[in-house]
Amino acid sequence: MKIKRNLFFLFSITIFSLISILLCLSNYNPYAIGLPQFVYFYSSVLLSVWGISSILLFYIKIKLSHKETIYIHFWPAVRQGMILSLGLTIILILRGLKLLDIWVGIPVMIIIILLELFFQTKNGLRKTSTKSSSQ
Repeated sequence: MKIKRNLFFLFSITIFSLISILLCLSNYNPYAIGLPQFVYFYSSVLLSVWGISSILLFYIKIKLSHKETIYIHFWPAVRQGMILSLGLTIILILRGLKLLDIWVGIPVMIIIILLELFFQTKNGLRKTSTKSSSQ
């Protein structure tokens, strides 16, 4: 029951964010926007990419695990979706400001990969410490 509630919440945020992007694109002149519209557009891009990637990663993990222990895959998928969407949004913001080149994009992606590796290592250390303390 808890997984259905979390998926519904994630799906709802994704749908509202996609609608928000469509409203931004149809209502604002891209050549004459201010900072509030800029923040509104990129925050809705962040939320929609976060939701889409989290849902996709969750279902990919379920398919790869042959539908065993479904709930354990939800929060890592949400975290990985957030890290992925944050990196993509940073790259899009830099591209929109005409500051993106190869020497900026590669370090951003390396930081995103290292951030995910940090979280995976942290979880691996937590699992190892609980195993050693229980023995």
